[in-house]
Formats: sequence, C-alpha cells, structure tokens
Amino acid sequence: MARKILVAVDEGEESAYALSWCLKNLMVTHHNSKDTLVLLYAKPPQAVYIPMDSTGYLFTSDIITTMERYSNHVARSVMDKAQHICNDFHHQVTVEMVVEYGIQGCDM
Repeated sequence: MARKILVAVDEGEESAYALSWCLKNLMVTHHNSKDTLVLLYAKPPQAVYIPMDSTGYLFTSDIITTMERYSNHVARSVMDKAQHICNDFHHQVTVEMVVEYGIQGCDM
C-alpha cells in the first residue's frame, strides 16, 4: 500500500532534522517505492498594506513587489535545502513539493 508522508519544512534547523529523521526512520523502515514524501512550506500570508503608513510614507507597488519577490526567494531556498537533504538520502524517494500561504504556528 502506497503512503503519502507529509513533512513541513521551514528555514529552521529543526525542520531539516525532522526531514532527515523521516527519511531515516519512515522511508527505510517501510521501504516501498510507491511511497511519496510531500514537503510543505507555508509562506507567510501576503500582507495587506494601506497606501500610507503611520509616518506618512506611501507604500509603492515596487515595495510590495520586492517583498513578494523576497518571500518567493525564501520559499525556493527552503525547498532547495529540503531537496538537497532528500538527494543525499541513499534510497530513491518520490518527492512532491508544495508551497502554500499559511499562518506560521497556526493550529489546524
């Protein structure tokens, strides 16, 4: 029976450890080529900015675009690091990567 195992990843070392633990303990113990490892990164939600902040400065679309670009860069970096950990694993693992908006630390 094929399984899907979800591991949440972020910029922290704890998530890298959790991913390594999953690969060593779950993927090896139940070695099944049909198993899929799903890596999930929850990007912080896009902030809604009013055009003027408390000091009277206007937020331009360039600033908002730059913030979104940085958020995408962080997501790519996190997923690249997770992919590298999976590639270093000695067994062939099917990996799906999912990046969604979410609130960090929010209970489901």
